[in-house]
Amino acid sequence: MYPKKCAECGGEVRVSVEPVVVDVRGEQVSVPGIEHGRCSACGEEYLSLDAAEALQREAVRRSKAARGLMSPEEIRTLRHSLSLSQAAFEKLLGVGPKTVVRWEKGTVFQSATADRLMRLIAVEPGLVDLLQGDALYAVAGTCGVSRVAEHLSGEWHSRPIKRGHLRLVKRDDNAAAA
Repeated sequence: MYPKKCAECGGEVRVSVEPVVVDVRGEQVSVPGIEHGRCSACGEEYLSLDAAEALQREAVRRSKAARGLMSPEEIRTLRHSLSLSQAAFEKLLGVGPKTVVRWEKGTVFQSATADRLMRLIAVEPGLVDLLQGDALYAVAGTCGVSRVAEHLSGEWHSRPIKRGHLRLVKRDDNAAAA
């Protein structure tokens, strides 16, 4: 299953179940109990396809739990409670094709924004009709969007920039306005 000699240094590769450290969105996640090959000399790790998939799923699960995000089972249960296909749920949430599939498999996880939207929908299923309709994008809609648009197009944009609002920031040989 694993090579006998390491491709990196030629050292002996032994079967191990020591924790494997994986990077998940810039965070180091340690996953114990995944059988893999490890070079006794340099530490290079070798994983079977099944082990790599199990490692990815468990690392994502641990990272999601640490961030307080919905689990794949919770996402699937929510989608089923709304009687939506994965494609319809993706359209409702405004995410790309196969995204919900990956969330439900646990191979990737949702952003905090998508997680919050799903939690809002779980608490207030009536939001589905609002999200599926055109009301959110109507200029004179009843959901308050027109008030937001008026606010953004009003005083906020028309104020002149005063001298003290911008300052030059220098770092090394680069300069930028801040």
